[in-house]
Amino acid sequence: MEIGAVPGQIRSEDGFAQSLAPVVGLTADQIKAKLHQSWVQPDLFVPIRTVSGAALDTLKARIAVIEGVASRATRVRSYPTGLASQTLGYLTDASEADAQKRSARGVQAGDLIGKADSGLEATLDDVLGGTFGWKLTIIEPNGQVAETLGETPAIAGQDVVLSLDPKMQRAAENALGDRKGAIVAEDPWSGEILAIASRPTFDLNAFVSGDVAAINKYAADPNKPLFNRATFGQYASGSSFKPVTAAAALREGLYKYGDKLPCPARWTGYGEQWVQLNHETADLGNIDMRTAIARSCNSFFYELGKRLNDRNPDLLPNAAKSFGLGKATDIDYVLEAEGIVPSPAWKQTLATDKTWNPGDATNLAIGQGFLLVTPLQVANYAAALANDGIVWKPRLVIETRDRSGAVTKKFEKTVVGHANATNTELSLIRDAMRAVVADTDGTVYFPFRTFTVSVAGKSGTAETPSGDPNGWFIGFANFEAPSVAFAAVFEQFHESPGNFASQVAGTAVRSTLAAKFGVN
Repeated sequence: MEIGAVPGQIRSEDGFAQSLAPVVGLTADQIKAKLHQSWVQPDLFVPIRTVSGAALDTLKARIAVIEGVASRATRVRSYPTGLASQTLGYLTDASEADAQKRSARGVQAGDLIGKADSGLEATLDDVLGGTFGWKLTIIEPNGQVAETLGETPAIAGQDVVLSLDPKMQRAAENALGDRKGAIVAEDPWSGEILAIASRPTFDLNAFVSGDVAAINKYAADPNKPLFNRATFGQYASGSSFKPVTAAAALREGLYKYGDKLPCPARWTGYGEQWVQLNHETADLGNIDMRTAIARSCNSFFYELGKRLNDRNPDLLPNAAKSFGLGKATDIDYVLEAEGIVPSPAWKQTLATDKTWNPGDATNLAIGQGFLLVTPLQVANYAAALANDGIVWKPRLVIETRDRSGAVTKKFEKTVVGHANATNTELSLIRDAMRAVVADTDGTVYFPFRTFTVSVAGKSGTAETPSGDPNGWFIGFANFEAPSVAFAAVFEQFHESPGNFASQVAGTAVRSTLAAKFGVN
């Protein structure tokens, strides 16, 4: 139910606002602001606060003595699970929404329509909301209908079916807790999004009820709970990018699988002016690609980046783009950031320092430098690693249905590209990713050492200006027959001894996978 006002029946606006404010939990100024909106007319109902029917029953005695107060039934959304808040988006009252959109839909002031920066409530509003009907009649003084002059029937809104797995979604959100981060899980054989979690989060029902205090708190929160990190968060990928570098080197014949390269603590392949460091301080000697991925040796991949750059500086950027990085995934109805894959041509667009240099190439080889990716893009890239290189258009909306349950539109799976790598090359990379989890010296061995599902993955610890890294874990499960690909990131995670960002991301993924596979 909505508690509101009919302005023409109010004798004293100040008295009305002062009397109603404590009843509906708003300030007098907030109530006056609603009464002064551009669409308000003296004889129109002005919605002020939505309450449940039970709540209205308890308030009836208090509002009955306030002149000008009215109430009416209204349609409202309910979000009982509290899941996927940023992706679903929120509703606001039509009096605050676009007037042209209201007119086109026949929406009256005070009706709820979708409004969000990046939510399905906004992008699917026309599908979900339907169209209001109307009837123009002549009424006799006794209330009898004398004549109907015109009538348009209402068109009911449709239901939208999503691909989300509720158990995985809840597990992903719980695994993130209140820490800043995101988890995306995808079916590698269809592109269906099984989980898309962003934290911190917010209660969608606050927008339904018009809880101004809660809404203002969300808007002012420096942790940005309204921000969808899964689709708009843009991060350096860190070492989770290294499978791309491996694929490019194998594809170009610049590395033969099984060959061993040095893994020193200091890499000087481009001379002392371009010294770069491994994350381990000891010299690991000569190692092969499997060990380099398992232990995430930067120096090994600096060398591969050099070889690719020396042959053609566009080889590695083009390989990254072939996995779907550096551009929007084109997922239907979900707004998203595009990310950046730096290249010589891209660097020419900068205002300063337009020259592509060796450091740009070797930084890209380990997922640092100018590279920016979203968790959604990375989950899609992980799916391509799992499925022999298919790059899907991710799908969150599966179909729409009318109120009888009949399907009105179906969204089929769509291939948008193929990674520039052969099945054999990707198989070798997958084997190395299995070592990340299964080998005792793998970077994410400990979170999965007792896990009964075989997982393959790649850790990533990306440097940030704050000094606290972004911690990644990406990959797929199970290893032998992948049915889910994933990407998890914790934003600017404060590391401490025994508490490493990428391993915490791995632990969060383990909890999410446990929900899918029904294990502990």
